[in-house]
Amino acid sequence: MLAGEYAVLHGGDAWCLAVDRYAVVSDATEPGGFTPPEASASWRRAVAAGLLGELPPEGSARFDLTQLSGGVGRKLGLGSSAAGCVAALGWAMEREQPGSVARHLEALARCAREGHREVQGGGSGVDVLTSACGGLVRVRFERGLEGAPSIARHPMPEGLRWRVFWSGTSVRTSEMLARVEALRSADPGAHSARIEAIKAGTEDFERALSAQDVAGVLAAVRRLGAAMAALGEASGAPIVTPPMARFAARAEQFGAAVKPSGAGGGDVVVAFAQDDGAMAALREAAAVEGFEEVDLGADGAGVTPMNTRERCLA
Repeated sequence: MLAGEYAVLHGGDAWCLAVDRYAVVSDATEPGGFTPPEASASWRRAVAAGLLGELPPEGSARFDLTQLSGGVGRKLGLGSSAAGCVAALGWAMEREQPGSVARHLEALARCAREGHREVQGGGSGVDVLTSACGGLVRVRFERGLEGAPSIARHPMPEGLRWRVFWSGTSVRTSEMLARVEALRSADPGAHSARIEAIKAGTEDFERALSAQDVAGVLAAVRRLGAAMAALGEASGAPIVTPPMARFAARAEQFGAAVKPSGAGGGDVVVAFAQDDGAMAALREAAAVEGFEEVDLGADGAGVTPMNTRERCLA
């Protein structure tokens, strides 16, 4: 997630980038495997919407989410459950009718998001939509989170360098959201002011993207990082941890920018630079503060049949 964290839950836009780590779902070679509840829920939603004729038998799919994990005991925060939910629905649709994913991509994205939110107990589901559609997407909920999302794709500015770094600490998004929600209940004015600051930073981010303005993107990312830190301070949630703050301060010294990606408090941060020299300096600063680079690139394809014969999707 590049911009709009927390604010997307309250009418703001969100910007999210699909990356080249994949959830792979294929026909199970043996009966009785485990089906994630998010997948089952998305299948039910798809049957109700007419995307599927019937529910796949329990255990009929094999799930491989290893590309999205950081290894044993390491949660990177790259949206593995979202990607798995999307791939599961794509697999089920192609299993019934090859070629249906390409014809009904937005409907697939909506059903997967609804099923994922049902199991997760809320959230925006922006990660699900991005996994389905691929690329850099802007998501807007014009009729609230229960309404249909508006999804638009956008190119990244030429010359903008970006990398993702793991903080070394995993975090449960639900716990961070709960603290911020507690602030909204206890002090609605303070909560609103900080959400509006994130919205304003996200609007700056969008204007810079539209203008292909690399310097403007960097300035917007710094503004977003500060706004997320202020929300964390007000809510008692460690959205921007001390190592993140130090990393961002180092980045600013050579014109780069760093912010949490997603709920914050751990998982990954996203870093932007204007040239290769600044990116090299970012890597050095990350190592000093204990961050580990995650080898990622952008993915523009979204959910895709990998092999027609096996009906395997990622």
